Amino acid sequence: MPDEVRRFDEVAEGDVFNLTKDPVTTRQLVMYAGASGDYNRIHYDQPFAIEAGLGGVIAHGMLTMGFAGQAVTTWAGPGALVRDISGRFLTPVRPGDSVRFDGHVTRKFEAGGQRCCELEVTGHVEDKQVFAGGAVVALAR
Repeated sequence: MPDEVRRFDEVAEGDVFNLTKDPVTTRQLVMYAGASGDYNRIHYDQPFAIEAGLGGVIAHGMLTMGFAGQAVTTWAGPGALVRDISGRFLTPVRPGDSVRFDGHVTRKFEAGGQRCCELEVTGHVEDKQVFAGGAVVALAR
C-alpha cells in the first residue's frame, strides 16, 4: 500500500484504511523533544510524570498527530497533498504502545482544481481510543 497511487475515480465514500505503528519508544520521545523543542519533563522523566499524576511518561500529542498524518499520507500515496489535518488527543500514548490508525472516506469533492477526499481518522491503543480527527487530501492526478 505505501507506494500505491490513490486515484480519485477509484475512491468511494465509505472506503476504509488502517495502519498500525510500531510500538512507541522512549528514543522517539527524546528525538521528538529535540526536533520540536518541547522538553516538558512529562515526556522523559518517569518519577516526575508519576508525581504529576500521569502514571508515567507520555508521548507528545503532536507526535501522535504526526503518526496520524503518516497514516493518511501512506493511504493517499505518492503525489497526494494533505490540505488539512486536525485532531484531538483523547488518552495519552505511552512508550510501548502500538497505535492503530483507522480512516474512512466521508466525502469526495472538487475544489480549486483539485480532486479531494475528506477523511475521518481515529487512533486506538488496543481497545482504547487515543485520537480522533480528520484530514482533507488532494489526490494525485
